[in-house]
Amino acid sequence: MEKLGSCPLLLLLLTLAPDLSSSHVIFPNSSSVLVDEMTQFHEELFGLIEKFLEIEAGVIGLTDDSDLNTGVKEFRRKLSELPEELFKLELAVNALNEELELEKEGIQSNRRNVSGCDLIWHLGMNLNPADGHYMDYLTGWHSGGAIGREDKALAMDFLDRQVWKEPVDYLAIVRHQHGVVDAVKVFQFKHWGLSMLERFKDMNPGRVIASEGGPIQVSVDTNAPNLEDDPIFSVDGDLALNWWGNYRASRIMLTGGFTKGDLLTYHGLGNHMNCNCQSGSARDSNYRFEVSNTQKCPFSSCSKPVIQGTDFGSTSYFQTGPVYGNYALYVSLRADSFPEPGTELTPTIEVC
Repeated sequence: MEKLGSCPLLLLLLTLAPDLSSSHVIFPNSSSVLVDEMTQFHEELFGLIEKFLEIEAGVIGLTDDSDLNTGVKEFRRKLSELPEELFKLELAVNALNEELELEKEGIQSNRRNVSGCDLIWHLGMNLNPADGHYMDYLTGWHSGGAIGREDKALAMDFLDRQVWKEPVDYLAIVRHQHGVVDAVKVFQFKHWGLSMLERFKDMNPGRVIASEGGPIQVSVDTNAPNLEDDPIFSVDGDLALNWWGNYRASRIMLTGGFTKGDLLTYHGLGNHMNCNCQSGSARDSNYRFEVSNTQKCPFSSCSKPVIQGTDFGSTSYFQTGPVYGNYALYVSLRADSFPEPGTELTPTIEVC
């Protein structure tokens, strides 16, 4: 058998590859354009892998040549490793781009304001499970595009594109009622200096335990309702990001809510029950949902799992339940405590 590098199969593969003759091989003047190009190429690479799986099946079906079949499988194995390597490169380029932008704008990475306070929380995302927009597993988290309006940031689904790409070390998950805090958990990330965008792009392999030792702050209003099956405030444990299994996935869960990694009775924020979770694509959009509750029976055997609000794919599978509040994700580089329940929220909060 000839070496894989000279195999005609490689020529066939190259005919299916994304077009590398234009912007992919020309270094753009803007580092932000380079980041966008790498993200696009990353997505195209997943499509290339899926196409090659079809080629592999076809080759194996045509011949029983063990050397050729082994070569095809080895090529596919190496190809499947590329997204992870490319993701590492994306992280490095994103970090460089961030530094260049901050240097150009003449500001520090923590967005120090004129008051000199550097203990600042910024609203990165808000989830309203009944506003008619679906912030499921596949929407916004790993693409980082702006969602919603700033004047409705704490009332509707919202994603701040700039905040989402800044390095952060702390996350506050804040349940609020019309902008007033009724429960909050604060976590410190194990891996410092990554943005939320970088953290949620890590879908392959994903399944990231992102904190250690549980939350560093838990504050719940004594009169806060609906805590018995809340996806964040009814369970303990650490942050679990991009958690998936058997086509089911959640963007944010807590480890106290699941056993052995199963997604049977427990989901969290940003969910899907029929997706290609590692590549970030849908198998069936009817199975998306924004905010779950802890179920009283496994999802697979519940007649209709109860979902908060109305932002889910199909009423033939899910049933609507009460909205426990909006869930806001605040991030910070240095602040490690969040204002207590009863506080009225704004997109930027100082705790100096």
